[in-house]
Amino acid sequence: MSVATLAPSTDELAALTPEDFVGLLRAELTKPGCGMADHPIVGAMEDGSVTVPQLVLFCEQFYLHISRMLPWIGAIYVNCPFEDVRTTLVKNLAEECMGIETGTKAHPELLLEWGAALGGDTDAMRTAEQLPAGRRLTEYFEFMGLCRDWCVPLAAIGIGLESFVPDTFTRIVAAQKQNYGMSEEDLIFWTMHILADAEHGDEGIEIVSEYARTPEQRDAVYHCTLETGRLFYDMWNVYRTVPA
Repeated sequence: MSVATLAPSTDELAALTPEDFVGLLRAELTKPGCGMADHPIVGAMEDGSVTVPQLVLFCEQFYLHISRMLPWIGAIYVNCPFEDVRTTLVKNLAEECMGIETGTKAHPELLLEWGAALGGDTDAMRTAEQLPAGRRLTEYFEFMGLCRDWCVPLAAIGIGLESFVPDTFTRIVAAQKQNYGMSEEDLIFWTMHILADAEHGDEGIEIVSEYARTPEQRDAVYHCTLETGRLFYDMWNVYRTVPA
């Protein structure tokens, strides 16, 4: 019989250095059922067992989430009192929504280009119903953006998601080329995030060190980041609803 591991107390979280705090979160996010690290769909791409119809649904639901999540980055901007952070958020939104920095296009549209290369109907993807797993994740970003300190959703994105992107997306790109015949042009969404998120480096540590200073903020970052990871895992898992 297994014994459930109790979450650290608020005081225990507050006593950790920023590096140890982020390290603890990353360790939790690599456990089964949480986040993108070693998600089953990545292994299924690598061994070629995930089918094209499954990938099309995965692409569709991922697109619906990121396209509907971006407005809540605006809520972080509104609530953030630091001009330098707000400037960074504006630049990030300009890139995500229009591809300004990279000279490409909106990142959700780049994801749909991969979907088109898979043979998916991108017009249908844009108007598809967001399944419950994806809707829960998107609505959780709404909750964090409106009901938590601005640094909490920013840390959840940086630590819970972006810090795992370089390794995970690198595996996806290699598998898509080897097993599904994708070209570099088909995979721009994935490759551009490998470079961008690798450059972000230790932003999660910086956010915790500079802005999540109170015990209550540390506690909120810890629990919201883990919940974001769990919901993200479930959203990526929607591919299983299509028979192999």
